[in-house]
Amino acid sequence: MHHVIKNSPAPIVLRAVLAAFLLAIFHFAPSALKAQALDQLNHASPSVEIPLAPPPQNATLFTIAPGFSVYFLNVGQGDAIYIELPGGKNALIDGGPSKSATGPLAKFLAAKNVAKIDHVVLTHPHSDHYNGLPYVFSNFTVGNFYDTRVDNTGATGDNTLREQVKALGVNTVYPAAGDRLDWSVPGLDIKVFNACSEVAALSANKVINNCSITFKLSYRASSILFTGDIQDNLEAALAERYGAELKAYVLKVAHHGSKYSSTRVFLETVKPSRAYIEVGQNNYDHPSQEAWARLEEIGAKTF
Repeated sequence: MHHVIKNSPAPIVLRAVLAAFLLAIFHFAPSALKAQALDQLNHASPSVEIPLAPPPQNATLFTIAPGFSVYFLNVGQGDAIYIELPGGKNALIDGGPSKSATGPLAKFLAAKNVAKIDHVVLTHPHSDHYNGLPYVFSNFTVGNFYDTRVDNTGATGDNTLREQVKALGVNTVYPAAGDRLDWSVPGLDIKVFNACSEVAALSANKVINNCSITFKLSYRASSILFTGDIQDNLEAALAERYGAELKAYVLKVAHHGSKYSSTRVFLETVKPSRAYIEVGQNNYDHPSQEAWARLEEIGAKTF
């Protein structure tokens, strides 16, 4: 709890009266007297206790602007990011690894009293990103689904999810590099830098990772780059192709902090001030010491 307290021996009522008097004469006073009046008003203000909202227990929160909040959910070894947009709209990027109705994603959405989700993005068809999405489509009204056209031949869960989405009649969008997404929020710009928008059947994990829908969300003076699980060779290609367009205040660190992502050339191009790693207990050495060190070297505050 954060407290802002102004100490004064005067009773609160007298201090309030003095504050009103000073405000009344403020606009008619010469500049020198205005400064003196402001100083007296500051010392006359009643004691005020300003409570801060408690941090979410199952997510790390980044607030872009009033009414625009990004929650990096603690779903274990996987990705799930919930976004509250201005005007009451919302979005979900990936669904994490849990299928359970009592899993971290389900509990978070219940605690937020979510009834609908305007935009759901599956960055790429790996189970630590899509397992939680069948629950979402079964329990919430979804406006739009953003997907790649990649079939993960080593799994069936992605096919099951897509069949569910089709049966529900949810509008499905297959973004391509260079596209801009319209989420109906004035002042919000969303540019796609990478996606596998052509039909492909793939099994190699690295290739599927590099199909991740990668996009930057820009609003007012802030921006967030979402990277899915892209790896070093794609990071280099994006840095060469887009250069300064990739620069973002916040980076969702690729592939859970793998040593094969967050390369120096990519980080020096993005230049993030804050970096968020979606990771849980795993056998992959995530987040790696190498990636963490590179984030530190560029001065990013890492969560």
